[in-house]
Amino acid sequence: MPLNSKSIETLSVNAVKNSIVTSEFLDQFIADNDKEPSWDGFVYIYGDKSKKKSTLKGRMPVQVKGRECDDHSKETISFSMATVDLKNYLYDGGCVLFVVYIGNGGLTNKIYYAELTPVKIRQLLEKAKKQCNKTVHLKEFPSDNNKKATIFLNCLQNCQKQASFKEGKLLSLEELRDQGVLENILIPFSGVGYTDPQMALIKNEVYLYAKIKGSSIPQPIDIIPQDIYTQEVVDALITIDDQLFYTNYRIIKSAKEITICYGDSLKMQFSENNPSCKINYKNSEKIRILSKDLDFMLTILDKGYFKVNDIEIPFDRNGVDSSNFDIENERKRLSFVKDIVRVLDMLGCSEDIDINDMTDKDWRNLERLTVAFLEKKPVKGLKKDLPHVIFLKIGKLKFALYLKQYEEKGTYEVYDFFKTDIPVAFEDKNNAEKMLPISQYSILHKNDFLTLNNINFDVLLPSFQKAEHHYETFNRANLFLLELLNAFDKADKTRKEKILKVCKDFSDWISEAPEDELDYQIKILNKLQTTKRWRDFNIDEIGILYSMVENKSTREDCIVGAYLLLDQQQAAEIHFKKLSEREQKNFKEYPIYHFWKAEEKCNGQIKNADS
Repeated sequence: MPLNSKSIETLSVNAVKNSIVTSEFLDQFIADNDKEPSWDGFVYIYGDKSKKKSTLKGRMPVQVKGRECDDHSKETISFSMATVDLKNYLYDGGCVLFVVYIGNGGLTNKIYYAELTPVKIRQLLEKAKKQCNKTVHLKEFPSDNNKKATIFLNCLQNCQKQASFKEGKLLSLEELRDQGVLENILIPFSGVGYTDPQMALIKNEVYLYAKIKGSSIPQPIDIIPQDIYTQEVVDALITIDDQLFYTNYRIIKSAKEITICYGDSLKMQFSENNPSCKINYKNSEKIRILSKDLDFMLTILDKGYFKVNDIEIPFDRNGVDSSNFDIENERKRLSFVKDIVRVLDMLGCSEDIDINDMTDKDWRNLERLTVAFLEKKPVKGLKKDLPHVIFLKIGKLKFALYLKQYEEKGTYEVYDFFKTDIPVAFEDKNNAEKMLPISQYSILHKNDFLTLNNINFDVLLPSFQKAEHHYETFNRANLFLLELLNAFDKADKTRKEKILKVCKDFSDWISEAPEDELDYQIKILNKLQTTKRWRDFNIDEIGILYSMVENKSTREDCIVGAYLLLDQQQAAEIHFKKLSEREQKNFKEYPIYHFWKAEEKCNGQIKNADS
């Protein structure tokens, strides 16, 4: 026989009261059959077990709803709340909602709860729009008393922090960043009885607050993080016998499981409700990673263990889902990818190959490199009469190679362009019958410095320096420097650092060139524009630039460059207009144009400096 509404309400309130009263940090003042609109009472939160007034942290309004239901298996439920109640909770600064399932004619119950903070209520009301009711999602209320206290302590803290933000727009992280007012992000949390602060954070509701420049009050952000997890990198030696595979492993913690990751492919998962370990292995799509991870996995299967530092971890292969893991095929795969890694290393390429980027043509090119560099054999089946220097693409990688024609047409010996000395010369403009030697790397341009994956930056300057000297030596080296500077402005990360070092070395060497071989103004501007890319000028360098612009014999384009290096945009524009249309077009191709400001404020107005 179904229970009447009064019985359900009484049983529900009693269930909540009985659960709260057992906590050493909580006390309840919840009335039976309370007629107060929207609320049923309060839960008081204390700072210690004495529950003295002096230790009172605050109180949270609570609302208790009941429903007759025999199914108590669910961890989460939904409940329809009147939006007028939600608005009342918002105006009062928040509330904890309880929904109690009463089953078996009142003999059993299960309590669910939802922390209705101002931020969460605002999101619910915004989604409800003009509806009279809105669905609220509730979680199972824990039986552990410390967890109960943590829920109320944390909810109270967030409600207090959000109390003054019941109205008005809550900004997103993107908006705060765009406004330039975001200093950092705070995640306040208070817990009771947790020995692992990470798990306390993961298993409870948290909110993000922005520390705003000029404000001492953290501002809540319009997002409530869901499915929180933490990741920790632990330094350790992962070995099998005497072979070292990794120097660290990762621990990923979520609300339901802990995952330990060795490399990118092997994961060992431990569930809170399942004492056994679940092992997952999935081959990486990256060749270098695959080479190490697959080697690790196959060695584990052979040896039946691995070590973390000096602790031996037994490995039961029966616990691994090997339906898609044929050991013999995987051994062949490992041999194949190890050969690829050897080729990449021989070419001085530290980057990886993503299998997803590869086409049939890329795989054929990779096989040709294996033949050339591992088997040391000529490569057959290529086009006839290919140029001596080619750029070979493999996925997103690109390699500069030197080809030497073999006896058989379409067959070539293949070498690394940066490890092979190649004689290069150009025609002397003063004597058509004479050829002037130059570095083989003079054929490289900006895009090559940015994209070649076997480039060795250390050999570039020595190659120019050891070439037979002539009147064009420094001029050609200077043009090469300009290409390097243009590349530097587009590069990033490690490549940017390497290019800058080469630029410094080239500019230092070129600055020593005799003036009859390279104009003094050009030498100075290129050395100083290199310097400006990594540090501020000193007083002597500034003086040199001012001397240049004040010298009536200085070329007009050099004056423009000097003013740009001095950050005097308006003066640079004035002299830029004195150049011919062709000179202006050429100037924009020079790396020193990088310092041209696209927009400048003049007399309170913004104008386009390129116009």
